[in-house]
Amino acid sequence: MSAVAVEQRSVGIPRVLSSVAAVVTVGVFPVFLVGGLGVQLQQDLRFGAALLGVGAAGFFGVASVSSRGMGWVVERIGARLGMRIGVLGSSLCLFGLSAAPNAVWLMGLLWLAGLPNSLAQPASNLLIAQGIPANHRGMGFGVKQSSIPAATLLAGVAVPAIALTVGWRWVFLIGGVIGLVAAVSVPKLPQAERSQVTRPGSAGTDGKFTALLLIAIAGGLASAAANALGAFVTTTAVEVGFSPWAAGLVLSLGSAVGLTIRLAAGVTADRKNPNLIRVITVMLLIGSLGFGLMAVDSPPVFLIGVAIGFGAGWAWPGLLNFAVAKIAPDRVASATSFTQTGIYFGGSLGPLLFGLIAEHAGLTGAWIAAGACAITAAILLMFVRR
Repeated sequence: MSAVAVEQRSVGIPRVLSSVAAVVTVGVFPVFLVGGLGVQLQQDLRFGAALLGVGAAGFFGVASVSSRGMGWVVERIGARLGMRIGVLGSSLCLFGLSAAPNAVWLMGLLWLAGLPNSLAQPASNLLIAQGIPANHRGMGFGVKQSSIPAATLLAGVAVPAIALTVGWRWVFLIGGVIGLVAAVSVPKLPQAERSQVTRPGSAGTDGKFTALLLIAIAGGLASAAANALGAFVTTTAVEVGFSPWAAGLVLSLGSAVGLTIRLAAGVTADRKNPNLIRVITVMLLIGSLGFGLMAVDSPPVFLIGVAIGFGAGWAWPGLLNFAVAKIAPDRVASATSFTQTGIYFGGSLGPLLFGLIAEHAGLTGAWIAAGACAITAAILLMFVRR
């Protein structure tokens, strides 16, 4: 057995997965903590739903613009250094958010936080491809993407446990400390240390640009719908009749469902080897039903909609990254950063448009629009399958 194989085996799959999960969770903490704490932040810093949408839009907008460049950087500095720099940058942004004196400060730092997140994402994808055996990579990407609903789950728990007791600023401080621990936890793998040698290509995957472009567009539309969950679930829950305390738990419940489904989908993909694009298409169609139910002014129906929305409409990203990694196994960071550009762009416009629609047509109209985006994304993925 080679020295590289021995060292990789000594690191172990659990450590790789736990490191990836921690780094990705901290990377999206800024946007989802702001969304989960939206009620408290709007009251203390005096801003409305539209500005909350602008903040989330800026985070994903910055990530979208920088994603391709960050994929290029990761292929040259390696996965480990990319993850460390990314999570440390996110920690600094979280510490800054904890000291926000006004809405302008909050929005500015939230936008800035999109930059380190766009570095950590392709770096984490590359570490999975390097440190996880091929027959377990579906689980690996499932664990990575489960970190995002884990962030919203923690944001929901933080509302009654921390924000409503000692204050919302402590939530960001604790998130920053977790980021410092995550930076130390990134394992050392020989493959993750060396620079990657790449070939020139329009998307880093010669001959497969069209498929990746369609995936990026579909992912953007799906992300536009799904990212509204993290940003507006608590706000909508309060409007349909939940207390602020219960609204945080609603967010946590939906996040727990999404986390579970993402993990289960990854494990199933390893065992059954299904057509991943077909599975994602079905998930988006089911998820659109959940968005529609969230438009109903009824607490029980809204709760069901949240579970379906998180469990289907926002449980597809792990499978999508797994599919892209299969399309371009030799250029994982580059290919996933390309499709992630579309996902980030949709994630940027989604909350912004959702907030604007909510202010002019109400939250009911906004959730219906989110469902329409999910259906359109599913239709586009049908062309990818062909």
